[in-house]
Amino acid sequence: MVWRTAWVAGTLVGVVSSPVLAAEPASAPPPETVNSSPDPSSVDRSDPWGVSRNSAYVRLEADGIGTPGIWPNPSVGGEVAILAGRPNLHARIGVGAKATPTFTLGDRGKVGTVLEASDIEGCAASHHRVHRVRLCAGLQAGVMHLRWAGFATPGRRDLPWLAAVGGGTYAIALGRVVDLHAGIGLGMPLVRPRLVTRTRGAIDVEQAGFVFSTFRLGLGFRLG
Repeated sequence: MVWRTAWVAGTLVGVVSSPVLAAEPASAPPPETVNSSPDPSSVDRSDPWGVSRNSAYVRLEADGIGTPGIWPNPSVGGEVAILAGRPNLHARIGVGAKATPTFTLGDRGKVGTVLEASDIEGCAASHHRVHRVRLCAGLQAGVMHLRWAGFATPGRRDLPWLAAVGGGTYAIALGRVVDLHAGIGLGMPLVRPRLVTRTRGAIDVEQAGFVFSTFRLGLGFRLG
């Protein structure tokens, strides 16, 4: 009897201690992977100017421009510009033309002008959501074409143009690609054109103003 009891106890101990039948602890499930990358569409809505993106900043701007102060009548025209660099610091290169309606010079003669010029400016900008404030300064160079009427001896038909220019603009993003902007600026001719012609009894002279202003309204388009 004692022998049978010992045999049963030994069998139970062997079964419990067997590595095959021992219960293994349940393995923990792998941690779930959380996608931390933001939705691109939400990034574009909160940052339409691309300030948070480490990429090239390229935009195209098309502006209508009014420029009083060069001649007795204000000049009106347009300009197309490329912006390249970073959102907060970039270069602006523009090409445009502005025409001045004819004004009287002397007794009976009239003069009109067309200015074809290029701008190169350095710009610094500040952004807050869809808003942007930008300051630019640089040089403007080109040729001023003159249209003479009513003069027996008209003056020169083309004059060189060089001016220091600068100003500020406010823009609001209308979406991921397009913005609407308006601005005001000042300029100072470094080479002041002089309109000189002869009449019967005198020499008539009209010189460009010392300072002129620029008003602009236009659209910008994101290219990169």
